[in-house]
Amino acid sequence: MKRSISALFCAAAVLLAGCSNGEQNVGASTAAATSASAASENTQTETVLNSVSEEKIMDSLNNGIIIDEVSGNVYKKEINANPISSSVFCADPTAVEYNGRLYVYGTNDAQQAEQSEKNDYDKIKTLVIFSTDDMVNWIYHGKIETGEIAPWIYNSWAPSIASRVEDDGLTHFYLYFSNSGNGVGVITSTDPVGPWSDPLGKPLVYQDMPGLENCPAPFDPGVCIDDNGTGWLTFGGGAPASGGEIHTNIPKIVKLGADMLSFDSEFVSIDAPYFFEASELNYIDGTYYYTYCNDWQQRGSEWDYDGIPTPPSCSMAYLTTKTSLDADSWEYRGAYFYNSGQNADGESGLRWGNNHTHFCEYQGTDYILHHTLLLEESSGGTGGFRSLMVDYLPMDKTSGEIPITAASRRGVSQIKLLDPYSENSGALMFTSADIGYTEGTDPSSKSIEKGSWIYVRGADFGYGASEFTAKVKGNGRIEVRLDDISNEAAAFIEFDCDEYTNIRSSGFSNFEGRNHNIYFVFSDKDIELASWQFTKGEDKLRPEENISETEIEYETLVISAQAENPGPSPSAVLEMTSNGDYSVKSASFAKESEVLNLGFINTDENAKYMVYVKSLALETENGIVEIPVEVELDPKSNTDNGLANGWGGAELGSVIYGSEKCGLVAAETSIDWIGYRIALIEDGNEIPYTSITYNITVSGL
Repeated sequence: MKRSISALFCAAAVLLAGCSNGEQNVGASTAAATSASAASENTQTETVLNSVSEEKIMDSLNNGIIIDEVSGNVYKKEINANPISSSVFCADPTAVEYNGRLYVYGTNDAQQAEQSEKNDYDKIKTLVIFSTDDMVNWIYHGKIETGEIAPWIYNSWAPSIASRVEDDGLTHFYLYFSNSGNGVGVITSTDPVGPWSDPLGKPLVYQDMPGLENCPAPFDPGVCIDDNGTGWLTFGGGAPASGGEIHTNIPKIVKLGADMLSFDSEFVSIDAPYFFEASELNYIDGTYYYTYCNDWQQRGSEWDYDGIPTPPSCSMAYLTTKTSLDADSWEYRGAYFYNSGQNADGESGLRWGNNHTHFCEYQGTDYILHHTLLLEESSGGTGGFRSLMVDYLPMDKTSGEIPITAASRRGVSQIKLLDPYSENSGALMFTSADIGYTEGTDPSSKSIEKGSWIYVRGADFGYGASEFTAKVKGNGRIEVRLDDISNEAAAFIEFDCDEYTNIRSSGFSNFEGRNHNIYFVFSDKDIELASWQFTKGEDKLRPEENISETEIEYETLVISAQAENPGPSPSAVLEMTSNGDYSVKSASFAKESEVLNLGFINTDENAKYMVYVKSLALETENGIVEIPVEVELDPKSNTDNGLANGWGGAELGSVIYGSEKCGLVAAETSIDWIGYRIALIEDGNEIPYTSITYNITVSGL
């Protein structure tokens, strides 16, 4: 990789400039023009194209690939829909639908990452916005400058949004947020991306407010509007001083006034077992769903709810009612979402971290928005910077039951194909490598290095393509490649412009099929892409294809280790697309950690594959030490699915793998509940190691 993750997340901001009147046209004269009938069908998308002059024409397609090196700094794979963003750290999601798009808002962890190596949240005074209409390709809409809009705030975290058509005929958006841990603020707008204003000039909820005597941290708002148009707000956080208590009555619910900016009831406590933080509120088919994150404490033997399991640590749980201000009416329903580090099989392969979710229904499907440390993990960071995720929510709205589920890398599927013949934002993408953004509420994407690229999944080229047009700024070349980044360019544009300029390639290579994934590859740094679109190239619509063909099928393998005081989880995750050799590296852990178990895979009786571990590569201060293993693991077995563990009967000092000269040895441990730890010994000396790479061969897929 050519650059560190910090370069990716801390690209210099460039203000969005206005469109230039001087426009260029670049492309191959050999390409056929769009037919009159096709042009008439695409009239609504021709605004940009018709404004482009045809003064400069170049025969360029014969040059093939000119950009011969592409960035390897990709931290979200093309096979996974999670996280939402490939480059922006953000957390604590909320969402609202408007004009057919789903807008998602979150805490701007990227602002903290720009100023600190560790995420203690104290530098965050902005929120971020993304939107989608297909659930996999997302537009980044930039930052909400909360600290400038409401200069009285301490910080802005954990937003929650609701919208309602008011008497002026406009849709009004009410965005509530945590004012650090001290209260709740609210800003408003008549557009989902702003501009935003501060209607109160002060907090809506504040610490030591009458009625909040047992609410240590009145933050983490959750807002909803019921069928009568009435607004409701929940909030609260902070465990009691003793910790680990089942019943605290800390979280609160209150009826909002008609203006959504005042209160129309007393604060009512909600009895949420093991409550900690992350209050949220949904109103679904006449029922209020209150959700929250329970605490990290060890569970005791006392539990008051027969037939409902004790919630796992730092998981999300929920209660329901139809009478929200009746404290006794709230019914505890159990945990519905594991911590990111856990799933039904045990270790998920994701890092453990704090938890915050939001329910949303979009286009008839229920989703759960949440956050993990996946983007940071992929980039090798350890600062605690989070990333937004989306998975399916298996909710039964008739019964109110929500079976417990878990975070996934795969995420959700695309629900509609993208229209490549419409003008699309340059900030639209599935994933990217070395791409940043300009400032403002309508950002352009911006290349950070030579060979930067953007990937867009699932475009419907039903009429082929004859031209490619982009509004760009900078000096260089953008190549359009279909389906595989190593494919030759199907079209490209070249430009040298100090202002945003429409550039058109009037040539496009022939290609088969209808559904295609798109790569935009940038030749140089500091190229800004504001928008793009293709022109129809054929009269006749190509045969329809299944939308799922744009996704890549794979099996997921989680190889776990266990280390006391490891920092991030030492698990390693591999997405296997075929049989063959793979190397997969665990998350890093502290060199003083005691490794107790290694090389375990989750048991799966339906697994179609076997795993042969050839060797282990251990990372030390002086480089990599490789230890031969040559053991086959069977995911269908409860006994043959691991390499070594400290519960085994190994004699202290005996060699587990390798040799006496260089090998893994059963060593003494300070931990009293296990027999030994797994030490690396080289020439009689113990060598600390901080990660494990499993070199394996997969068969049977």
